[in-house]
Amino acid sequence: MYRLAAFDLDGTLLNGQNAVSDANAEALRDLVEQGVIVAAATARSYQAAMRSFDSLGIPAAAVASGGADVRLAGGQVVRQSPLPGEFTDFLVAAAEQANWTITLMTPEMMYRRQSPLPDPSRQRPFLAIVDTLQGVDLTVLLSALLEPQAPDHLFEELLGWDGRVGIHRAASFNGAALVNATAIGADKGHGLQALCDALAIDVAEAVVFGDSEVDLPMFDVAGTSVAMANAPAHVRDRATHQTASAAEDGVAMAIRTLWS
Repeated sequence: MYRLAAFDLDGTLLNGQNAVSDANAEALRDLVEQGVIVAAATARSYQAAMRSFDSLGIPAAAVASGGADVRLAGGQVVRQSPLPGEFTDFLVAAAEQANWTITLMTPEMMYRRQSPLPDPSRQRPFLAIVDTLQGVDLTVLLSALLEPQAPDHLFEELLGWDGRVGIHRAASFNGAALVNATAIGADKGHGLQALCDALAIDVAEAVVFGDSEVDLPMFDVAGTSVAMANAPAHVRDRATHQTASAAEDGVAMAIRTLWS
């Protein structure tokens, strides 16, 4: 009945410790054994998203970078949708001026600008944590994740780009507020459709799981959508099903119900 399952990570598949629980891991493995294609659907970069699945030995496709980076299991690119260059220029200048903590995702790398710099052990082969974006190659910028602090005029200017780029509210694994920016037409809904088309799967045969505004575009296109109990009310209202919170292994509970 359902041939593909796509999971938001933060606040959905991942718990408050930024990990996949044993119950959720077992449920994912059950899906794979049934021949269901598992996919990450996340604002994280492709490389960061795959860490959660690789550690479990679970092959996964991806609608990553908020929908701007769509790949099959194994990493073959289905579609990548860069942000406009003028928006990239604005982000870099604003981040430097306002000292924003921001993560920028290219096809191969994540660049996290923050100050002060953290312990060097947090660096990853695909993650560079820097205190300036000057000199960073952002020729192909797929998405940006901003961690808002106190509102300022530059943040308001960022929101003013909505319509020229896609601006969506999201949340990290610990519930912190995020703002995700992607190119128009590069949201999770368009990404899910592109993935299903590449796999010759009717999107009506897809089940999607999420907990925040950034997940709503895929709720609108998938045949079945599951909202977590920790999602805002307006997100829960848009889903066809609801389940327990991420802390209560709501993903595993919903999988047992839908694939029973």
